[in-house]
Amino acid sequence: MSDHDEAGRERPASEAVRRSLARILAREETIHAWAEVDTEGAQAQAREIDSAPSRLPLAGLTLGVKDIIDVGGLRCEFGSPIYRGRLAFSDAALVATLKSLGIVVVGKAVTTEFAFLNPPHTRNPHNLAYSAGGSSSGSAAAVADGHVDAALGTQTAGSILRPASFCGVVGYKPTFGRFSRAGVLSTSPSLDTVGWLSKDMDTTIRVHDALGGEPLGNAQARFGFFHGVHAMTAEPAMRLGIERLAESLKATEVPSPPMLLDNLHATVMRYELRQELATEFLQHRDQLSPLLKLYLEDSPIQRADYLGALEHRDRFDIERMFAGADVLLTPAAPGEAVEYGTTGDPCFNRLATLLGLPAISLPFGRGPKGLPLGVQLIARRNQDDVLLATARRLDLHLRTLTIDPTR
Repeated sequence: MSDHDEAGRERPASEAVRRSLARILAREETIHAWAEVDTEGAQAQAREIDSAPSRLPLAGLTLGVKDIIDVGGLRCEFGSPIYRGRLAFSDAALVATLKSLGIVVVGKAVTTEFAFLNPPHTRNPHNLAYSAGGSSSGSAAAVADGHVDAALGTQTAGSILRPASFCGVVGYKPTFGRFSRAGVLSTSPSLDTVGWLSKDMDTTIRVHDALGGEPLGNAQARFGFFHGVHAMTAEPAMRLGIERLAESLKATEVPSPPMLLDNLHATVMRYELRQELATEFLQHRDQLSPLLKLYLEDSPIQRADYLGALEHRDRFDIERMFAGADVLLTPAAPGEAVEYGTTGDPCFNRLATLLGLPAISLPFGRGPKGLPLGVQLIARRNQDDVLLATARRLDLHLRTLTIDPTR
């Protein structure tokens, strides 16, 4: 198909879909990023967008949707045999909004079981022997391998930022509650956040702006850097790379958040996940993976402890953590992607998730195995515009900087 119609007008959506489907056809048997590809639906969406009287802001972009998020008429199985064949009646709120802005949904991206830790069959496009991370496994792999321009993901611990780091793409977790979770599987209502992974910063910002995000200014944000309680968890290449990057940005060292925050996150997530998956645990236990079953069977959190954890979180002094900085700089993951068969450790991501802070992962180098490394930026709550403007600035900085953390 020509990328112009008979009148010579561009068909950006149709051409984008054609390229996307061709790439999926060539690579999906290797990468396993997709739960379902909607070839006919994507082509129909593209034709409708191209025939619109005026250009929509996201026309020419393709999107994958994590398979815990509804897309009307497509299966939404939550990565579980319990829901095999389940069809979504309508689009999730964010999916419907993005479609109205001109993006084309190509299909449903693989997720881990109920967005938890049980690894799916998705492979890391940079090396098939390694994991794409989780739980937004297919979303990260599909973007990294060029199947789509962006993909929706969700984060309850580190499920956007860690896969983004492992796969060398941009992963954006907005401020908690920034976008509606209507039509999205609930696993932990106090933590679940919808965001997206993108091929580059330009695409990330384009989607943000189309969704009515605050205009990005040019403020020179001050960087803060902390080693943190997980410093020794980071692989040597990641530690060295982040330290060199912090030095190049003249980042000031700020106080490390207490280990207590990790414990609070664990308490809240365990209590709420057990509540949200009560039906599956009590009525379909034999169809749960051993990993999830063990997690749900383990000593339940008492409600008093859960309420205490929420109270401690809400009292935490975020300003003290920033200590005059505007954006915090940390690893996005302990290091390079882990071997296939697990999804990795979200230890560097729980902080922003627990506190509802916006965070983003940017690729900034490669480790000794030749796999991507990601840096995480964290901003204050509802300062997504500051975060993205700073990430854009850092992205440009990285293009002029050579960081080889293997030396």
